Amino acid sequence: MQSHLDQFHALSELLSRYKGDWQLMPFTQATWPWPEMAGLEAFSADELDGLDLDGQRALIEPYRPGLFAWMQTELGAFAAEGPEPLARLSVGMKGRKWQQITDFSQAVRPVASVLEWCAGKGHLGRVYASQGHAVKALELQADLCEQGREQARHWQLDHQFVCADALSADAAQYVRQDQHAMALHACGDLHSRLLQLAVKAGTEAVSISPCCYHLIATEYYQPLSSAGRQWDLTLTPFDLRLPLQELVTGGERASRLRHLEQQYRLGFDALQRALTGVNAYLPVPNAPKSLFTGDFAGFARWAADKKGLALSAGINWQHYLALGQARQQVVRRMDWVRHWYRKPLELWLLLDRVCFLEEAGYQVSLGTFTDKQHTPRNALIDARRGRF
Repeated sequence: MQSHLDQFHALSELLSRYKGDWQLMPFTQATWPWPEMAGLEAFSADELDGLDLDGQRALIEPYRPGLFAWMQTELGAFAAEGPEPLARLSVGMKGRKWQQITDFSQAVRPVASVLEWCAGKGHLGRVYASQGHAVKALELQADLCEQGREQARHWQLDHQFVCADALSADAAQYVRQDQHAMALHACGDLHSRLLQLAVKAGTEAVSISPCCYHLIATEYYQPLSSAGRQWDLTLTPFDLRLPLQELVTGGERASRLRHLEQQYRLGFDALQRALTGVNAYLPVPNAPKSLFTGDFAGFARWAADKKGLALSAGINWQHYLALGQARQQVVRRMDWVRHWYRKPLELWLLLDRVCFLEEAGYQVSLGTFTDKQHTPRNALIDARRGRF
């Protein structure tokens, strides 16, 4: 079985080799960018989306050898070893959130007093406190801290709250050696900060489920591990959103409006290129959804006003809408290629964190703590000093 570091190096090499696939911004491209994959243009976007695993493998493997295996990589599940939480603690929580907390608390058994990072109302910490563990919750929003304190008083729990900014210098004082630090879905820089502070403090154990990798303060992602810095992929927030782009679900109306919005935006892009003579994509701000229940001309006028473009009389709106509809097929095919890398890129980000902790002397397990149906961000990094 490959070590985490060996996996990381192999995956880094693959992602580096094919950066031109997943770092592409489809909306900015007017034409198909991969001449060697011209065969994919024979398929409609709906046909590609509807392929089963065998059909996907047959198309992908000849173009990108070795990639499909990484696309199918599945993390093992952590065993549910902890006690089941008291059902009464679920009051005020939606079912999926409670299930996530239940599964996390059963997968992670504290080895010291608990520090819950970016705790919100302290739902996770409340479960551990109800089981007799001392818990300190760090949370930025004062109203959430107060609601958590009220719950702790109500249930008579050893559950303390600190109202503090996790990204501030002051937050370091709350991360100590004799703790088990935890974070369930702390976003981007927030969970990275916890890992860095825990390593510096020599914290006994760290267990996190990362989320929202794109929420970073820097222009490019800063790898945590020395191995990651060796293979720095120059990831932008746009790149970091890719692992979060699960299959979009929703009703028929929501799906129709998504497709219509993309057609309108691409149609306007064709129009603005013709008007300005500049063959480059022009970003348009978020638009009121009501614009997409009207016609293309209404959206185009709104977008032109936002970008300070003068529209001449006699524009053939249907012509530009047709260009947008045709280009939408190309964009969706490009997105299909980019999405080959959703899982490999998320695994790279997880392994960067795992390698960082291993470089600091932790023994680290990487797996899932709950089913995908409860949350698509179901990965768990569990790191302990000494033996498990």
